[in-house]
Amino acid sequence: MGFAVGDAIVYGGNGVCEIEDIRDISFYRERPSKYYVLKPMFTPQSSVVYVPYSNEEQVSKFHHVISKEEAMAIISRIPIKSVKWVDDRNERKETFSGIVSDGSREDIVSLISLIEKQKDKLACEGKKLNAQDERILYDALKRINSEFAVALGMDNPDSVDRYIRNREHAAAE
Repeated sequence: MGFAVGDAIVYGGNGVCEIEDIRDISFYRERPSKYYVLKPMFTPQSSVVYVPYSNEEQVSKFHHVISKEEAMAIISRIPIKSVKWVDDRNERKETFSGIVSDGSREDIVSLISLIEKQKDKLACEGKKLNAQDERILYDALKRINSEFAVALGMDNPDSVDRYIRNREHAAAE
């Protein structure tokens, strides 16, 4: 599965990126090596990620953005309940962070639903999610909404949540 300049990919914790270039770069006066130059999408600051072209371990973390049909299939199955709550805070952080960076799209959507359900439960008790769980929820939403926005041809990842909620509402009627 090759990757080319202009491809939209998902790269671990960096989320959805466009392959801006593939070129020889020399860091720290080393001999030039070929790198993928990735531009994270939907990111206001101008960050760039460099991934060594020949580093199979890092390149194996590249995944093409899903198709519109795949995104719609996942959306149609919401709520997905493949992820379970982890009571131990440290274990939860490790498990949930791993899902956000390396989990399947279905597991990320399930994780979002799970944390939002926990957030609602706590709100009924007059409590809030802790900062760690809020951060994981934010990262999961950013990751999945960015990918779905590209797959669905949307200009703004924030539109994805509204799109999903409108479909759920229409299906409930």
